Parts: sequence; C-alpha cells; structure tokens
Amino acid sequence: MSRRPSSSTGVSLFPFLSILACLIGILTMMIKIISDIKAQENNGRDEQELARAKQNQQLQADIKKQDKELEKIKAVLKERNAALVELSELENKRIVLKKKLADSKAAPTQSDEALQKMLEQLIDQIAALKKERPTLEKQLAELKAELERRKIKPDGKPLPVRVNPAGSGISANTELLFIECNSNGVVILDQNGSKTPVSAATVETDSKLAGALNRLKSHREHLVLFLIRADGHGSFRTAGAYAETKYNLRIGKLPVPTQGEIDLTLFLKR
Repeated sequence: MSRRPSSSTGVSLFPFLSILACLIGILTMMIKIISDIKAQENNGRDEQELARAKQNQQLQADIKKQDKELEKIKAVLKERNAALVELSELENKRIVLKKKLADSKAAPTQSDEALQKMLEQLIDQIAALKKERPTLEKQLAELKAELERRKIKPDGKPLPVRVNPAGSGISANTELLFIECNSNGVVILDQNGSKTPVSAATVETDSKLAGALNRLKSHREHLVLFLIRADGHGSFRTAGAYAETKYNLRIGKLPVPTQGEIDLTLFLKR
C-alpha cells in the first residue's frame, strides 16, 4: 500500500496585507475629509472678514510701533523735566545772588555817601580853623604877654567856677544841655564830665552839635543853657540863634566871670 504525499503548511500574509490595506484606506479617507473641511472653511469666509483680519494684524503692528515711540517720548520728557528742574534751581540761585550783589552794592554806596559827607564837613572845619588860626595865634600871644605882665605861671590853674541853679526857675523835669561859649567857639558839656569843643566857624555845620540839639528837641521840657565867658558873647550870638531858629529850642544864659573850670555839681543835685 502506497503512502499519500503530505502538503506544505507555511504562514499566509494575506490577513496582514488586508489589514494594512484597510488602514491605508482609512487614513486616505481621513486626509480627504480634513482637506474638504479646510476647503469648505476657506470657501465660507467672506472678503470683509479677511479684510478685518488683515486690518487687525496691521493694528497690532501699529500698536507695538506706537508703544516703542511712546517709550522714547517718555525717556525724552524725563530728561527734559530733569533739565527744567535744574534750570529752575539755577534761576533761583541767580535771583538770590543778584539780590546779594545788589545789597552788597547798596551798602558801600551808602557808606561812601556818609564818608563823603563827613569828609566835606572836615574840609569845611579845617578851612574855618585855618581862617581862625591868625586870630588864635594873636590871642595866644596877648595871653602870654598878659601872663608875663602879671607874673603868673602858664601852668597855674584858676579856681573852678561853680554854676548855681538857684533863682534860674528851672524845674526838676527840665532836660538840660550845657554849652560853654568862649572866644574860640563853644564847648558841649556833658553831665558825665566829657567835653566836645566846636569851632566858632563850624557851629552851624558840626554834626556833634546838631546831634545834641536834636536829642534835646525830643524832650517836651528842655533848655539849652549857655555858659558865657567874658570873651564868648560872639560865640553865644551865633550858637544861640542857631539853636532857636534851626531847632526851635528854648535857651537861657548864665555869665561865667573867670576862666576856671566849670563845675555843674549843683545842677546834678537838683
């Protein structure tokens, strides 16, 4: 009995190929569907929508550009503001310095004017003293001759003259200014003992005499008491008229018979 030949049992690829073909078909169909959807979306948009989209993109670009320009402008403004603040501070400093300069210029001008006035007064006084010098030298020579005649030493001091206020009618509230009148001019006698001589030629221009008369004028009750030496009547006429007419002051006079020092202690005790 003969044996049948056995058939071959190899692996079949048909199922795999069929599955692969199905996948390829499905992917192809999906690609087609997506393409159709995209095409329908593009076809569905109208021209206005596309224009608005383009306009929106342009606007976004313009906004970014303007933002950059704005940042630049802000930086420039910041620099200018800083410059303006600095300029304002400099202007304030300039004003302060200008005022200080004006003050510094004003003070010397006023001082110069005062010094110039004092200089003019001194020049006038010097000129007046020069005019009086020959007369004074003559009087000095006469006094020396008189001393020689009387055998009196030049350093011998005469007795002081005590001025008595009794009977003068001066009240205790009266403010007094004592002025001695002699041949050379007048002497302002302060109650503390100081003396201020004024030449006869400068009675009406002397600032110290004017100051003393002005101070006395401020008192309601006042009196300029002229103490007249034997040779001082001419000085009294000048100084008395000056006090009355220029300052409207009340004046009085007392004679001093000798050349001794004037003692005002009795007036100080009233």
